[in-house]
Amino acid sequence: MDLINQFREGFAKAVQLASDNHVFTDFPDCSILGNTDKISIKLKDPLLHNANQFTPQSAAMAIKLLIRDENNRKATIMSAELELGNGLIVRSTAGRPIMIIRTRNNDPSSLGKLMHPAPASLYKIQRENTQMGTNFIVVRGQGKEPVMRVEKVFASIYPIGKAIGLIGSNCVYWFKRMDGTVLGYIRPKLVVSSNTLIVKFTSTNHDVQIRTAMVGVGLLLAVTEAYPQVRPMLIEALQNIP
Repeated sequence: MDLINQFREGFAKAVQLASDNHVFTDFPDCSILGNTDKISIKLKDPLLHNANQFTPQSAAMAIKLLIRDENNRKATIMSAELELGNGLIVRSTAGRPIMIIRTRNNDPSSLGKLMHPAPASLYKIQRENTQMGTNFIVVRGQGKEPVMRVEKVFASIYPIGKAIGLIGSNCVYWFKRMDGTVLGYIRPKLVVSSNTLIVKFTSTNHDVQIRTAMVGVGLLLAVTEAYPQVRPMLIEALQNIP
């Protein structure tokens, strides 16, 4: 039996290595992001919006986040669901997988990674410590080519709004190309008792792959800053993934 298990583990690693070496450069089924300039990210279940309402029994509930088109009557255009042993799976409304999101539990320098559903790593999000705080660098694939900087915004009304209880998070960042060109931003939606995040794309950012990567980063920030009660559940779901 041990020999069989070793064979299975070796085969699984070989499949993963083949996937990583295969040329997966794009997220599939994400063209819909080219039809909007503003999306929102929120937990589907309102009972989990408040970290104070999180209980061990909540772990048995399905964790699902909705990605909605704010310019089209808040229609859901994608969803992200926590799957045991896999991570956060982003799907289209037709159920087709678009992206897998995983945290890096044993690497304090990394926020996580965005993967093709194959799975194969497409982007990794590295922490960048500055005198003002922590920013993030989005690097592409195995080549570690930096393609985007995610910069924390400190001078804004959102920390004040969080402090006085008007909003649930002060998650405010600029998305910028490495040359400083602004691609968009992420901020909390000004809704009382909700940690909904808004991702805004600039009118000059037409690349749906970059937009999808921004959504992926937004989802990672959602489970680490806006909905920190979800992060332990994501870590638990990834315990047995190498």
